[in-house]
Amino acid sequence: MVKKELPSHLAADAVLLGVSVFWGTSFAIIKEALEETPPENLLFLRFFLACLILLPAGWRRRKTWSGEFLKPGILVGFFLFFAFFTQAWGLVFTTASRSGFLTGLSVIFVPLLSICIFGHRPPRPTLVGAGLAFFGLYLLTSFDRIQALPFNWGDFLTLICAVFWAAHILALGRFSPGGDTFWLTFVQLVTSCMGSLAWVSLTGKLDLRVSIALWGAAGYLAVFCTLLAYLGQTWAQARTSPIRTAIILSMEPVFAALFAWFWLGERMGLWGWMGAGLILSGIFLAELRGVRNKK
Repeated sequence: MVKKELPSHLAADAVLLGVSVFWGTSFAIIKEALEETPPENLLFLRFFLACLILLPAGWRRRKTWSGEFLKPGILVGFFLFFAFFTQAWGLVFTTASRSGFLTGLSVIFVPLLSICIFGHRPPRPTLVGAGLAFFGLYLLTSFDRIQALPFNWGDFLTLICAVFWAAHILALGRFSPGGDTFWLTFVQLVTSCMGSLAWVSLTGKLDLRVSIALWGAAGYLAVFCTLLAYLGQTWAQARTSPIRTAIILSMEPVFAALFAWFWLGERMGLWGWMGAGLILSGIFLAELRGVRNKK
């Protein structure tokens, strides 16, 4: 009996869905951790631990290192750090629901930037899927509250954050195919770690004397939401398109809402469930296009 292998693009999409699960769980963990430490310190601890865990593997793989990994890794890491930086800074001035919605605009910015920079026009069903995911995100992130406040500085910063997330996805889509997943991930995480170290040092809020519970939270964020997540995303984007990546990763707030319900007792209303359904519809439409192309 011949064992059938899962098509590479479906395997990649499944990995990206797993990544969105990890990232979805991170919101409740971060919310509790920020009661003890500021965001810049938590971000540094997260990337520092992730890089520390990767060091032994990097030493064993040192013979596979090449200087050609440095430039793309730093570029991808630059986009990654500034996405985190602008999102955290923006949250000081805006609400969490608006931050979630505006960050999710990356699902629209990915195809727009792809057209403007690379001249690649995504297939129409994929664009429709991105539109469904975007509108679903709009409903999911508190439809009745998004328009309650005027556009402010925090919203602008979060909008910039969405552009950086889109640029990060496109950069991975450009450099992942044919590249070394480990070293591309390692360099981008080290770059983000150095950026977060500079940020926390400038603010004077670097603090390693935190509680065991906070180290545990930082460890979870480092291993599952950073190390495994970005290794998975880097591997997957060598096998699927950036816009499909953006659509699937838009499931992150859905898993965030479900985990917040389980962990913190928060509830997702009717608009939230409708939004989750639209995001799933967008993913289904993108997957349907991929299956047709495969046939």
